[in-house]
Amino acid sequence: MTAAHDPSIHPDEKIRLGRGASRLTMAGIGMGLLGLAGSLVFALRQDDHFQRFFHSYLVAFMWALSISVGALFFVMVQHLTRARASAAYRRLGEILSQAFPVLGLLSLVFLIPMIAGNTTLYEWIDPKASPNHELAHHLHHKSTWLSPPFFAGRVLLYFAIWSGLARYFFKKSVAQDESGDAKLSDTMRIAAGPGMLLFAMTTVFAAFDLLMTLEPTWYSTIFGVWFFAGSVVAVYSTMAIFGLGLQRSGRLTRSITTEHYHDIGKMMFAFVFFWTYISFSQFVLIWYANIPEETVWVYPRMFSDWKFVSLTLLFGHFVFPFLFLLSRWTKRITASRTFFAVWILLMHYVDIYFNVMPTYSRRVAEAAALPEMVNEPELHQQLLGTLSPSVGAIDLFTMLLVVGFFVAAVGRTSRKVNLIAIKDPKLGESLGFTNF
Repeated sequence: MTAAHDPSIHPDEKIRLGRGASRLTMAGIGMGLLGLAGSLVFALRQDDHFQRFFHSYLVAFMWALSISVGALFFVMVQHLTRARASAAYRRLGEILSQAFPVLGLLSLVFLIPMIAGNTTLYEWIDPKASPNHELAHHLHHKSTWLSPPFFAGRVLLYFAIWSGLARYFFKKSVAQDESGDAKLSDTMRIAAGPGMLLFAMTTVFAAFDLLMTLEPTWYSTIFGVWFFAGSVVAVYSTMAIFGLGLQRSGRLTRSITTEHYHDIGKMMFAFVFFWTYISFSQFVLIWYANIPEETVWVYPRMFSDWKFVSLTLLFGHFVFPFLFLLSRWTKRITASRTFFAVWILLMHYVDIYFNVMPTYSRRVAEAAALPEMVNEPELHQQLLGTLSPSVGAIDLFTMLLVVGFFVAAVGRTSRKVNLIAIKDPKLGESLGFTNF
């Protein structure tokens, strides 16, 4: 379909995905089912009662969730700031934000076993069953917050709020395509204010609940901001790839220009630096305070074989992309920009893996250790120093499972909507946008 009725868009521009949406949906479902089958096969081959599966699944789940979280932030901040440059590609973020309902369903994979009392992912569900005999004592004052029904209810509430916000802005934007009512832009701008407050609260608490409680005695007040920073850099990288993929299929070839990609590249660069700032701030405060409740998280990541993953993140998630994305031309040349978008998404996965999987390593080591090694602080510290990372086929299949259904959600959303907000009052300015 073309946009001949709108003189601001080239008359030959293709703005609908058409049958490509159905193919994308089916490909995503196929990928998800393949991932499900492979995950079950490899999970059943291990004697850890699905412990490795659940940890690996959580990594993939949080990686996909972070993209939708970042997309929702992107959409709301464009409305809140009356952004003009992004009107030509804002719909990409709106589409990515529509995966929340599917992700909410995927969260049931670990929420239902958790409510049933399964402790393979969150040991605080039954601290008395832990090899650490002191865990129940440490968690006594958190028992109300860390109760399975309350926990599951909060997680589902987060998804309800995210889904409601994403759906609101998406429906209003699509309605503007039909009516051309400029007042809808003002309506969305006004709604973005309280929406941003809801977004901030739910995102921070979701990071605390889903990730930080893996180590239930550990805490970090900046942890939610770390997750937010990773989400934003992930969504800008995803939009760079998503936009290029659409253009390679013949869509939006004249509407999204090098100037827009340059703008996306600048935000990738900015949030790579912001992620680094937040990650370093969390580390340096823990290192300086040297409080046992905090260092229990840092110690294995610094003094076991996990330190090599730490160094990978330092150079791969910060130094390498930071130095190259400094250049104006790195962001404007398609090959280099796409390479760094893929690279950042890979490093984002490593970052979440780094936050989740040492817990799995610790719990396996504690289960195999003598009781005194778990409950004696000095011996336990030595035990933490023996942990090492491992990557297996199950990590690939859980990723296929989650990402497959995420892609299916994106394809389904793209089926009957324009890929660009054709009657946004700021579209003309966006199409003529130039970087300086």
